[in-house]
Amino acid sequence: MRFTLNLSVVAAAAGLLGACAGTSASTPLPMATIHYDHQGCPTQPDLGAALSLTPEKEKAAHTVTTPVRAGTGCLTWAGKATPYVVYALPADVEDKTFDVGASLESQRIFAPEVTVLDAQGAPTRTFARDQFLYRGGVYSVQFRARPGDAYVLVTAAPELVGKAYDSIAIGTTTTSAYTGYGSASWTVGNDNAQSRTFSYEGSAQVSVFDSDTKEAAKKPG
Repeated sequence: MRFTLNLSVVAAAAGLLGACAGTSASTPLPMATIHYDHQGCPTQPDLGAALSLTPEKEKAAHTVTTPVRAGTGCLTWAGKATPYVVYALPADVEDKTFDVGASLESQRIFAPEVTVLDAQGAPTRTFARDQFLYRGGVYSVQFRARPGDAYVLVTAAPELVGKAYDSIAIGTTTTSAYTGYGSASWTVGNDNAQSRTFSYEGSAQVSVFDSDTKEAAKKPG
């Protein structure tokens, strides 16, 4: 009886493992989208749909990541159709630094163009390509808001789409030790060359860094 029970358990476990194996098939990684053929896009962003950059509670760092997909709103900007995301800046911007751009995905990066807007949606500031840097896993520009700034618009940069960003992910550790024959060192791990393509789709990302998180506590309730 015990032998039969064990066989049943083994059979059940095998079936479970088989089911898991069947459902764990690898999902293809999203590739870069290098064509964007939307037509009839509005010429002004929908400010009423702006995503808030104000956290529920003051914090030193607050990040909002937004997928940019085929169904993301489109905009005719600088004479070209582009997907876009618009964010509403916090009311108190004096003590905040904004990091705006796109997060790196496995095979692609959304090609970000960043424009600061006033309360009516008119541009107040744009950023040159050499102001964008790779900061960890984000390709972005950093800035402090100015009086009159109310929104930040993230669109795609057509001239960047299709270009590759190559990097090396270093995951090695070197250890040194003294032996009877002198010193020796060895390295474990690997260096992985990585290449990503700028895309019309990906993930837009905004981080807000607050230098005075006690500000809310100072204000009367």
